Amino acid sequence: MPKMQALRYDDSEQGLYLSCDQTKPVPKSGEALIRILRAGICSTDLEIIKGYVPGYKSSLGHEFVGVVESCDDSKWQGKKVVGEINCLCEAYQHSDPVMVRNHAPNRVVLGIINKDGCMAEYITLPKENLHLVPSDLSDQEACFAEPLAAACRIAEQQVIQKSDKVAVIGDGKLGLLVAQALVVLKEVKHLTHFGRHQEKLRLVSGTNQVVVNDETKTEHSQAFDVVIDATGSSQGILLALAMVRCMGTIVLKSTCSLKDPEQPQWSAIANDMVVNEKRLVGSRCGPFQPALQVLQDPRMRTLVNSMVTSAMPLSKGLEAIKLAQSKGALKVQLVM
Repeated sequence: MPKMQALRYDDSEQGLYLSCDQTKPVPKSGEALIRILRAGICSTDLEIIKGYVPGYKSSLGHEFVGVVESCDDSKWQGKKVVGEINCLCEAYQHSDPVMVRNHAPNRVVLGIINKDGCMAEYITLPKENLHLVPSDLSDQEACFAEPLAAACRIAEQQVIQKSDKVAVIGDGKLGLLVAQALVVLKEVKHLTHFGRHQEKLRLVSGTNQVVVNDETKTEHSQAFDVVIDATGSSQGILLALAMVRCMGTIVLKSTCSLKDPEQPQWSAIANDMVVNEKRLVGSRCGPFQPALQVLQDPRMRTLVNSMVTSAMPLSKGLEAIKLAQSKGALKVQLVM
């Protein structure tokens, strides 16, 4: 069987390692074989390495752009594509298409649940998951389609009213994308972006920007109708709770390892939510077509290009992960 390189993580034995003899995948009926051009390192990948997915033993990665090398549907042959990460159970049916897309009970998820990810030379995906890359987007830009779709999920969920005062907390990879997407989509009239680094907040255009300090909770207590936690930290929800008004909404985008020693006690969260009747909304994968449209906006293209800290070859995948984990790093991409 043909072999390939892949960056893998084994939760029980080897840990993180670069495999040079991984078996090249063979597409099933209805699937496409995709040669990966670029893959992005996401905070979810870094959390998996910390134990976010118990028993994980796969190739990492779910953000990619690639070229279809083979498919039983000839219209995809040779096309440059990005792809949705949830691979659905064909037997599952539901009246809500988002329920099918995001929450089919027997789904596998690229690079996360029971399916090898895209930090590899090749992957397979169902052809229904594929989306053509607009010709004017570079590979570097197109590689942001999946995280940007997650950012666009907030608009799809319709939790924000035009008149709402909205805050985005977080100036990391997802926080920047969320804030800029809300501006491009014209979802909000009053958007304030909170983060710890002024130089990162300045990358986003069209927002009010506030650097977080010890006084932030007091100065902005119950000041917002909707607060979006995109900090990637288990502590982010505590700041969000302090900033959202009674009967307001928190949109939670952060996922963290259960092994995080700093995670807050649930009672501290639940008591505030119950007494002050606050609503907590989880937000996961989003729609790719709106994301690709937003990605063509000049403001978003400027942002994503400025977010790329480094692009490194797959052969240096271990170094790339270390760089992605380092303080101040934004997006690190692997080039195949």
